[in-house]
Amino acid sequence: MRKLTLGVLGGMGPEATVYFFSKLVAFDKVEKDQDHLHIIIENNPSIPDRTRHLLFNEENPIPAMLSSLRLLEQAQADVAAIPCMTAHAFLSTLRTQAKIPILSAFEIMAEKIPILFPGLRKLGILATTGSRELRLYESHLPAFECLWPDQEIQEEMVMEAVYGQEGIKAGNSGSYPRNLLVTASRNLAAKGAEAIIAGCTEVPLVLRQSDLNMPLIDPMTLMAEHMVEYARNHGSAT
Repeated sequence: MRKLTLGVLGGMGPEATVYFFSKLVAFDKVEKDQDHLHIIIENNPSIPDRTRHLLFNEENPIPAMLSSLRLLEQAQADVAAIPCMTAHAFLSTLRTQAKIPILSAFEIMAEKIPILFPGLRKLGILATTGSRELRLYESHLPAFECLWPDQEIQEEMVMEAVYGQEGIKAGNSGSYPRNLLVTASRNLAAKGAEAIIAGCTEVPLVLRQSDLNMPLIDPMTLMAEHMVEYARNHGSAT
């Protein structure tokens, strides 16, 4: 059986890419090194910021993302994933120009959440303001009510935790961003959220299930598990 080669279109940001890679390896249960799937990571942190493009029409990230996708294709990746939730705003465009399948974390969530959490209806979203303004979660998860933090909390806690000078993208994985996200999660709980979606790939780098009194759903974990299953199920005989 020929094993498929996995491609990761990463760098948005680098720590989130490392986190996703670690999840892929963890879900790829084998007896020895040589049995693992081949994974190619294109970690390009120079891809323009997705949120700033969506909110302020700054530099378009699509050309750089397509360049990374071409490198994965040239390296003979069979399937790709993007460990950045906001970047999924551009997924339909990327798919029209891709030569290989690109998995969607949103499509995987829509399939998996009802199975893992039957009866769940109200999702509290911790994600970038770009995802919020574009209504990415509402459009991709129509079976659920998507709840967002109050606007002030969104900017001063969620975005600060991710983009602030002491935030996660600045390399801080300590108590400061964690406490901000915990406070934002409590705001969502007060609104009626039944689970929290780690809707920006930086969020699960600091927020843990033990920090919450409701389920924490990590799209990157769901996508990593699905990607490994996809590769194992779609390998071909040699």
